Amino acid sequence: MPSIVTLIVTHRPDGGYNAMTACWIMPVSRSPPRIAVAISPRRFTYECLRSRPEFTVCVLGPEQEEIADYCGSVSGRDENKIEKLEKKGIKLRKLEKVSTPGIEGCPAIIGCKVWRDYEGGDHRIIVGEVVECIVKEDKFRDTWRDVDLLYYYGGARYLTVRVPS
Repeated sequence: MPSIVTLIVTHRPDGGYNAMTACWIMPVSRSPPRIAVAISPRRFTYECLRSRPEFTVCVLGPEQEEIADYCGSVSGRDENKIEKLEKKGIKLRKLEKVSTPGIEGCPAIIGCKVWRDYEGGDHRIIVGEVVECIVKEDKFRDTWRDVDLLYYYGGARYLTVRVPS
């Protein structure tokens, strides 16, 4: 089942930031706005969230497939992925209501504070209270328009869905 590709950016306990590719994400409430993401408790990102309970969700476009592959195949325990991305020219975007940045150039960056952490089997269900959202102004006003989003299709396969104007 294709699912939208995002990066979950968190604070590293030792300083700096971490990014993890995540496809198991969904809205769970409009009022107040909340989203949920499934994260294995074995992942470094879960450790980061336990240390500092806030994160950003960066919705990726098709031109960011290489970032998705990289952040989904390397553990933040083994290397500082954000530092490596910055060396490749990827820039961070600061938000106002959370201290965790997003990735510049994403169609949307959603700043969240952890609201709840539930057991969900082999993954934890992290529900974030949305406190800030940045979207590319030319791509979104009242609804999405003229934007390509990156979807995970399984294995090493991705697909793009173009939202018509």
